[in-house]
Amino acid sequence: MSQRPINLSSDLKKLRDEGYNIEVKGGHLIVKDVPYVSSNKILNTGILVSTLALADDKTQKPETHVMHFAGDHPCDQNGAPLTRMVINSDRKELLKDVWINYMFSVKPLSGAYEDYYAKVIQHIAMLSGPAQAIDPNVSARTYPVVMTGEEESVFKYEDTASSRAEISAVSERLAIRRIAILGLGGTGSYVLDLAAKTPAKEIHLYDGDLFLQHNAFRSPGAPSGGELEEKLYKAVYFERLYSKMRRGVFSHPVYICESNIDELRQMDFVFICIDAGDAKRLVVTKLEE
Repeated sequence: MSQRPINLSSDLKKLRDEGYNIEVKGGHLIVKDVPYVSSNKILNTGILVSTLALADDKTQKPETHVMHFAGDHPCDQNGAPLTRMVINSDRKELLKDVWINYMFSVKPLSGAYEDYYAKVIQHIAMLSGPAQAIDPNVSARTYPVVMTGEEESVFKYEDTASSRAEISAVSERLAIRRIAILGLGGTGSYVLDLAAKTPAKEIHLYDGDLFLQHNAFRSPGAPSGGELEEKLYKAVYFERLYSKMRRGVFSHPVYICESNIDELRQMDFVFICIDAGDAKRLVVTKLEE
């Protein structure tokens, strides 16, 4: 699923950041996991669907106040049908694998919605209000994991921490082409933990040591006994670990020496996390060149 229209549109991005389960598909906005009450006062979840007005994948002002709904006829907390918002009942396949049952017409007091955030929140409130009267714990804010495509991001799921903190622009300044971390011990492993959560395109890991039991107490994470028994190189172990959340982590299970020092010329930034000695002197000298 492409995140481009959501990333480009502040109203859709706000919905996603606030934990609503949204998707853009075939020119429509799909909002999942919306709590509502069906007949006999049964709590259910349904799906809201709205057409999207887009310009270069960025939302414009909604062209209509109408929304479609996939689910049973919504009711109030007493089980009485919400007839005022339903203007049509016709089960049909609106999109591939998206079947809708009802059409809603909920016009705001201003006469038109300013954006899709306002439109969605209004409809969720009308549906979820009766459900929350029965169970105050139900919510449309389910905080689903947001996956990304390889062409969109180095991360395999969306960095919603930066957007929630409104530091996305600052974070993007860290989208460095290539960085290297030399040494993955008690310092380098924590540098990696932080660097892996930046949008750096490539992170190259250099360390010729094995990841053993004592290393588990000097690095982030909590390896299992089985993982320790594999006796992987540190670079390989950490590549495997951080490749779960991002792309572009490359292991080099070797020490930096005269024979491979020139590989660092390809890097834009190098973290030196090795002990003082001939290897460190070599690295500093070459980097200064």
